Amino acid sequence: MVYLGALQYAIQLHTVVALIPKSANSLLKMNEAKLGIKNLCLENWVCPDPLMRDLVKLSKENGIVSIMSGDDWALQILEPKLIETVPIEILRLFEVARGSMLYGYFFYPLFTVAYEQLTRVAETAITEKCRQIGASKSANTFAKRVDYLRKANVLSEEENAQWDAFRMLRNIASHPDQQTILPPGVTLEFVFNTSQLINRLFVAMPNSVLNADALPHTG
Repeated sequence: MVYLGALQYAIQLHTVVALIPKSANSLLKMNEAKLGIKNLCLENWVCPDPLMRDLVKLSKENGIVSIMSGDDWALQILEPKLIETVPIEILRLFEVARGSMLYGYFFYPLFTVAYEQLTRVAETAITEKCRQIGASKSANTFAKRVDYLRKANVLSEEENAQWDAFRMLRNIASHPDQQTILPPGVTLEFVFNTSQLINRLFVAMPNSVLNADALPHTG
């Protein structure tokens, strides 16, 4: 699963969209080279980001590699879904993040915007789960809430580690010192992972789930 490793990726700017008028090419190229992202203008804002020309797919039937179309990308990003038992507000937050990722096909930095939003959606899901099981008010931070759910047997040790990684990613995303640009493959895997973890939070709870405040504490 992709968590902290997602932050190690970087991209290079390629060329501007061909539809940009020649008179504006020099200035746009200069701005894009400086910013490292597509320079939006009236002529190119609905055109695929030039970097998406390098996104390919591998056919499972014949092993042929081909360039992904916009529809190909949409099919991929629309596949992960939240289950019906996930609260509606979390579903709305998730859909906004996923929608932003879908439109990264036209503006590459939206992949990162969506990824960062997903870390906050995950935190909201943890907060809501704590509210549902009546967690103590002392569980008032992301870290404490994750730990509370672990003690209440809502989270396994493996899931606890995964959620702790989400917490660190949320902190990094919320306090950036520079603009991070992540590639679509990384963010696509991240939306799948996020949906799976959130879905596990809101499945029917087993009888072994306890109020963590009633558990004995040491130290």
